[in-house]
Amino acid sequence: MTGNATLDRAEAYHRITDVLRCKWALAVLDALDEGVKRPSEIQRRLPGLTGKVLNERLRRLEGFGLVTREVYPEVPPRVEYALNDRGRELAVLVRQIGAFVDDWAAEHGA
Repeated sequence: MTGNATLDRAEAYHRITDVLRCKWALAVLDALDEGVKRPSEIQRRLPGLTGKVLNERLRRLEGFGLVTREVYPEVPPRVEYALNDRGRELAVLVRQIGAFVDDWAAEHGA
């Protein structure tokens, strides 16, 4: 492995850590794993998530290249979000983490 490859991998780890430690990010990814959603649909699925925080998370996930945003020229404007290919790959891992957490909680009486 060359020095540049190591730097690239380190940067990749840093970026994924940014996604994982961002509160609500995994929950938003999980919601979008069900299909294309409008922000209000995501917010209804995640009680406690404010509109402001949801918009920040969606923009951040879009910036990380995991989510696509589609704006329709309607009045009022309609905006929909969806996972792209990379986001769907991460959603598989999120489901696996969720299954692990469920099993772990059952074992430990949490």
